[in-house]
Amino acid sequence: MLSTHSSYHDRRPRIVPLIIWLLLTLGWMAFIFAMSNQPYQEQDMKPLLASWIAEPSLAALTPSLEFTYDGYTVSGQQPYDFWEFFIRKGGHVSEFAVLTFLLIRLLSQWMRSTYQPLVWGGIIAYIYACSDEWHQTFITGRTGHFADTLIDAIGIVLVVLIYALIRKRSSQKQGLRFA
Repeated sequence: MLSTHSSYHDRRPRIVPLIIWLLLTLGWMAFIFAMSNQPYQEQDMKPLLASWIAEPSLAALTPSLEFTYDGYTVSGQQPYDFWEFFIRKGGHVSEFAVLTFLLIRLLSQWMRSTYQPLVWGGIIAYIYACSDEWHQTFITGRTGHFADTLIDAIGIVLVVLIYALIRKRSSQKQGLRFA
């Protein structure tokens, strides 16, 4: 039988994990900010791609697709531009997936609810994505795009859904164990 004191103690955040998750989260947010603070010329991946693979070889691997993304044409006719676009968007997805994971872990130290850290972690990550795009409008050679926040949201939603499925499965297993 648990005493009132014991159950209260179980709900208090443990200070060391709380500090660790807080520092990791703030560090990752600083990393995102630093990356967004760089002019495009410092992040241009096309020269690196060109040093790795010759344009004819890359062109052979590039589909003949063409589409418009937020007013810009992305075309398989320009293979380095095409692949850089997808690498950059993959970076958006992964950056905000990691941020969402860290936020959920941090918030789980405070909230003992099963799903509140997921909801709040997703909301905070998306607000940060919006502020990140706004921040980019002040950087030379960079632009802020609402469409990029939707790309960021893919990473956010994926992490929230994976966490929700894991927590649901875990609670079902615990239910079976104590039934």
